[in-house]
Amino acid sequence: MCFRPADAQTATKQCPKCGAENSYFDTECKQCGTELSSGGPRPMGAPGRPPAPSAPGAPKAPGAPAAPGAPKAPGAR
Repeated sequence: MCFRPADAQTATKQCPKCGAENSYFDTECKQCGTELSSGGPRPMGAPGRPPAPSAPGAPKAPGAPAAPGAPKAPGAR
């Protein structure tokens, strides 16, 4: 039993060198022999990986305490 959608059987990718249409499953251009990348168009119905879920809103860490000020001179207010 094949779970691939019917469109996957007719999907093509174009050769970057000569522009010839090749089967989606070809690894070399049938016209010029150039290696075809596997990153061509996806056949319809083949979803990509969903994005990773983001972390819920975590509280921010408290900042470092401020340094104490310089000591005041005796008798100064």
